[in-house]
Amino acid sequence: MSRVRSSGLIVPVEAARELVAPWLDLVPASSRELPPHVTALWPFLPADGLDRALESRLSALLSGLPAFDFALTRVGGFADVAFLAPEPAERFLALTRALWDEWPECPPFGGAYDEVVPHLTVALDPAPGQRREIEAVVAPLLPLAARAAEVLLVEEDEGGTLVVRRRFALGGPAA
Repeated sequence: MSRVRSSGLIVPVEAARELVAPWLDLVPASSRELPPHVTALWPFLPADGLDRALESRLSALLSGLPAFDFALTRVGGFADVAFLAPEPAERFLALTRALWDEWPECPPFGGAYDEVVPHLTVALDPAPGQRREIEAVVAPLLPLAARAAEVLLVEEDEGGTLVVRRRFALGGPAA
């Protein structure tokens, strides 16, 4: 029996690439090929269920949602994650809500959390010293301006690596 391959929807943040590059070895090897990103909806549907009809549905939905400007404003953390916080977070929450409303069988993070907190992961399971180093190096470089202009559909390949399947433009030039 083969394992179910996952998929997800992310907002790439190319502006953060150099900022997070020193800690790339602190994210799972399976996701290192992806650009720095804020998760829009994870997990999404099983990768084997992705097809042109689904991609058309995603394209129609996302083209109707405005692109938007935001800034990475601070270093934050969960128990096992060091992250950069995007502001306004409400724009990311609205994007997640629109996707979840369309696919109610795909709650954010599998329904594991009561509250969705938009974030760009810098490190997973950093040691206390690493977390302090990230904050010391990155915080003085914030805020970092960025624009959410597209959503990437990513899928797990047969080897477990996450790869971009398709890019979808967000519609409109909203600020």
